[in-house]
Amino acid sequence: MHTVRSLFTASLLSASALAQNGVIPPPPTVEPSLTPAPVAELGLAAPNALSAEEKAQGWRLLFDGMKLIGLRGVQRTDILFAGWKIEAGELKLPKEIKDADRMTGGDIITSEQYYDFDFRFEWKATTSAESGVRYLVTEMLGKSPEGLEYQIIDDVHNTKGLKGGGIMRTSSLEGVIAPGSNAILRTADPLERRGDPWNEGRIVVQGNHVQHWLNGAKVLEFDLGPSLRNSAAGNGLRVGPTWGMKRLTRIALLDQGTELSYRNLKIKVLSPAAVVGARPVTPIPGAQPVQPVLPVNPYLLPKRPLAPR
Repeated sequence: MHTVRSLFTASLLSASALAQNGVIPPPPTVEPSLTPAPVAELGLAAPNALSAEEKAQGWRLLFDGMKLIGLRGVQRTDILFAGWKIEAGELKLPKEIKDADRMTGGDIITSEQYYDFDFRFEWKATTSAESGVRYLVTEMLGKSPEGLEYQIIDDVHNTKGLKGGGIMRTSSLEGVIAPGSNAILRTADPLERRGDPWNEGRIVVQGNHVQHWLNGAKVLEFDLGPSLRNSAAGNGLRVGPTWGMKRLTRIALLDQGTELSYRNLKIKVLSPAAVVGARPVTPIPGAQPVQPVLPVNPYLLPKRPLAPR
């Protein structure tokens, strides 16, 4: 026992002497089994990046925090000089007082078209901000694409949202369908500057079925077609002949005259959904079962090789 105490005392004196000479002994070695797993192995990713799981599932980035990937301007050729900025990993649309309620950077739209897709995005709003994500759009040269809109708005201060009711609030199908009571913003009032200012939106289009999500919760869903057009007309919304119809589409981020930021823009192409609502077929004895017919997704078709000149 006396020998053990002597060795322990000697080790303390040795460590003290090293510290006094400016040398700090290394910390004890941690067993590998106790070391936390790397972020990539947990399926998590930093903003504007994809985890290993997301890559395996087919997700693609449209913005990596430093440059646009598969995005272009609608009204402006070079949107990053016209008004949009990339700062601190954000795709930001700043507005000075003289630019309030005026388009500066213009709308942004995807270079590619999609048929069935899962589009996810995050935004950070300023006071009275309004923007939106449009899909199933009709494009007109130099004008904002017309189509269905996932509404993004400051629900506390923007008078358009306050006067318009539920169909004009965040995550609504703008002007047509209000979100459910589970549509909750992380920071409801931008002036409070409390909590996480970033909100996560999600739009899923598969077959004729559409879903809007907000911060991990599905807040509304609907089917495309005549009933949706009737709902739009019933709310006084004037729509074009192809509004609410399924087709190939680009996805647009809108410049509606107010300041806000986007990040984590990513998309996944989905397989076509099975036809819903078909009449059941009575099987014939001895006949081979008929496989369900899936709608063709032209985005997934192989590209034809160019014919030689």
